[in-house]
Amino acid sequence: MTVYVDLVFFTNLAVDGTVLLLTAKVRKLQPKRRRVALSAGLGAAYAAMMFLASVPYLYSFAAKLMVSVLMLLCAFGYGGLLRFIRLFVAFYVVNFATLGGVIGTSFLLTQSGSPWKAMTVTADGGLLLSWQLQLGLFAATFALSVWMFRGASASTERQQRLESLLVDVVVTVDGESWSCRGLVDTGNRLYDPLTRIPVMMMEASLWKDKLPSGWAERLHQEPADQLLAELDGLREDGFAWGERIRLVPYRSLNGTTRLLLAIKPDSVSIVSGSSEERIYRRVLIGMDGGSISPDGTYRAIVHPDLGMTDSTPSIPSQPA
Repeated sequence: MTVYVDLVFFTNLAVDGTVLLLTAKVRKLQPKRRRVALSAGLGAAYAAMMFLASVPYLYSFAAKLMVSVLMLLCAFGYGGLLRFIRLFVAFYVVNFATLGGVIGTSFLLTQSGSPWKAMTVTADGGLLLSWQLQLGLFAATFALSVWMFRGASASTERQQRLESLLVDVVVTVDGESWSCRGLVDTGNRLYDPLTRIPVMMMEASLWKDKLPSGWAERLHQEPADQLLAELDGLREDGFAWGERIRLVPYRSLNGTTRLLLAIKPDSVSIVSGSSEERIYRRVLIGMDGGSISPDGTYRAIVHPDLGMTDSTPSIPSQPA
């Protein structure tokens, strides 16, 4: 078998450089490109030496760990023991993820056959598994593995950011309580223009049994003032929340002013993570006729004034 050392060097240079850049992305670092290139060159030179020098102890487990440490120091520096350990773990996680993707994809694409053909039993009872992969297929599978790893990492990061903004919401009206998950939306600055009471949003379907028949569905298509026009007749039919209904004007994305049907609860309790419970009474809840979250992760949009961060002011718990 003919081995081209220059091809081995440049292949490993590209792979090591990509793995180092992925490691930097995972750890949210921005290393200098020349340091990454120098580190990748060190790893590529070590791989090429395997075909140039026959020195067994240079390719031992300890030697490979030492080369990995040198590569990380060259690319990212030291910066403390804990930081370096996290870098080291992230570096090998990226290595195992991408290499596993290459092996899995290549076996998926190769022709099916007996698995025993690729296995050889040695004289001392060992098992050898042969694996051959053309350079073009290796490049394609490696690129696919990197793309999948980056997509999975980005999805996990987005989910973590979302989880940090999720809170538990409990709304109490006339002694009854309704609970759901809510998302703190820092861009939500909706207030009642007269009282300056903050307005949060919840799915009307949560109160389907308490609202007049069909309101939860009609809110999705019909204007709020049209539903409010029916309120006088509903009071006569015993609708208990008639005095709690409000109309809140708001400006939509296209600049049109619309009216939002809202309810005045007795209290809203919000709990975020390990934070203590906070109860607000000076708040309005706008009713949304659709689904606030496409996957049902949350069913309420919480006003930032009601958020649980230390930087946002809380609203005094007093009657409106």
